[in-house]
Amino acid sequence: MLAAGLALVASLCYGISNFVGPVLSRDLAVYPVLIAGQVVAFCVSVIVVGVAGDPVPDLALVGAAALAGIGNAWGLIAFYRAAAIGPLSIVTPIGSLSAAVPVLVGVSRGEPLGPVKLTGMVLALGGVALAARRPGGPQGAQRHLRAAVVWALSSALGFGLFLTFMAPASDDGVFWAVALSRAALLPALVAAAWVLAASLRAPLRRLPNVAVPGLLLFAGTVAYSSATREGDLSVVSVLGCLFPLVTVTLAFALLGERLHRSQAAGVAAAIAGVILVSLQT
Repeated sequence: MLAAGLALVASLCYGISNFVGPVLSRDLAVYPVLIAGQVVAFCVSVIVVGVAGDPVPDLALVGAAALAGIGNAWGLIAFYRAAAIGPLSIVTPIGSLSAAVPVLVGVSRGEPLGPVKLTGMVLALGGVALAARRPGGPQGAQRHLRAAVVWALSSALGFGLFLTFMAPASDDGVFWAVALSRAALLPALVAAAWVLAASLRAPLRRLPNVAVPGLLLFAGTVAYSSATREGDLSVVSVLGCLFPLVTVTLAFALLGERLHRSQAAGVAAAIAGVILVSLQT
């Protein structure tokens, strides 16, 4: 029961963060929203590491955590770009296909795919194809939608690399893994902003707001990791990947987003596919 509750908390945190961050970035520069939240999350994670008193992990785990942080930075940048040009109700489910990346990495190493995960991948890819096209829409809107889908798929790849490397990085404890991945994520975000000459300015009165998405992501990571230790991974993994439903519900209720029936079917298929891919069989 505790594990299921923690997994649902993780989904809630991830889902709200995926809504709040892009909404804030619509009237603020993107990189202050990304960086401020991650600075706060990093500081909190350092405090947690100090309180936990876990030993420093070896160099291999530090390297895995650093790669996870770089993948996370890539995923965040691409996700926010996708959300800037496309509806969150489509971008978020596609971004959640990150769950398929560790599975594909496992298959490349000789792990069996299995009929459940294969069905999930087919559903997810079919869902993306449906969600990426709005029948009867103007050409300009179609181009924007296709671009948003490409960016969302790119974010899925970045987040997938984060998931892939966080697994070995957490072997000696999740708190060190989270802190070290954040330590790599922040320079990657700053470097991206510098290369793109992006603004890093944000009104001081808005700084508490822009910290919210990063704190929610941190809380979600801790809740999910704790859930995997408390209960059945086959249940936790499914409940933990329900966050797109949270974001889509908020987008419908608060932003008034509406989808064509075929797009809605595509979103539903993508979410169902992610759930099947996440099942531990």
